[in-house]
Amino acid sequence: MNGPATVFRADRSQTGRMRILFVTNLWPDEERPHYGSFVASQAQSLRDSGLTVDVLHLRGHASTLNYLTGIPECTRRVLDRSYDVVHIHFGHTLTSAFAACLRPSVVSYCGSDLLGQPVEGGGLTLKSRIEVAVFRQISRLFGATITKSQEMEQRLPASRRKYNSVLPNGVDVSMFKPMDQHQARVELGWPTDGKAAVFLGNPDDPRKNLATAREAVDRLAATGVDLTLHVGWKLPSSVIPKYMNAADVLVFPSMSEGSPNVVKEALACGLPIVATRVGDLPERLADLNGCVLCGPTAEEFEHGIKTLLSYEDDGSLRAAAEAVSLTAIAAGLERIYRGMTA
Repeated sequence: MNGPATVFRADRSQTGRMRILFVTNLWPDEERPHYGSFVASQAQSLRDSGLTVDVLHLRGHASTLNYLTGIPECTRRVLDRSYDVVHIHFGHTLTSAFAACLRPSVVSYCGSDLLGQPVEGGGLTLKSRIEVAVFRQISRLFGATITKSQEMEQRLPASRRKYNSVLPNGVDVSMFKPMDQHQARVELGWPTDGKAAVFLGNPDDPRKNLATAREAVDRLAATGVDLTLHVGWKLPSSVIPKYMNAADVLVFPSMSEGSPNVVKEALACGLPIVATRVGDLPERLADLNGCVLCGPTAEEFEHGIKTLLSYEDDGSLRAAAEAVSLTAIAAGLERIYRGMTA
């Protein structure tokens, strides 16, 4: 598991099924069980729908050199004629998977690979500006692309947008579902009285903007609202639904996103959401009762949180999540794959 790349092969007991090769730098392992869990769920949902999916995991997080040293194995795999489609995830993976342009292939852009990495005070890091410029042009070499939002699609070269599909990551609605709030709080060791807001994301990533969430909650507490902010990061996947069901509101003040999974998971749990207008959230949340979209300031988040603390679940949040279930997204991916091989 410590080399530049690891191959995960699907069950070969069934034949005659469409065969897909995932090439990704996002994949959960023992070191980072949360990392790329949405790609792992996507692969399993495709297998559940009847496709064979093998995975080549490039360990770019361990060393950027792994993108270079992984080229021979990646080239051998993507040129294997037994695969019907090669599906590349995240722009950095293209460094190793360049040979995939010679096969039926689709590139999934996941967020910062087209939107860049913001810095405090505005703008993007120099590194991410260079990467975005390269990744968007590389899209010209591949038959199809997938972006997680309309905003991301607009970052592609204009001539390539007709070959793009806007398809977010799916959410496991069997794992993320409404539960008893009191029981969830007991299991987590949270106080069973008072209100709770939850922030789920890397607290050290400026893009996630935790400072705004903390200031908004502090402002409400100063007015006498009994409200606690709980921050969750690197949690086991089984614990995240408990955080969402124990809370009264998800606070999502991110500065830049593609199609954030945590928001869709909150919808599936029936958890109200206060979020910035990033990624696909304007089209996904704008008309939903129980959701507030606002700017990235503590004042606006304070108002949004206060508005939603009295929200009573009417089932609309959960219903919205069904449209982006793993099953629904797997069906969309299969349509893309079959269109490429027709």
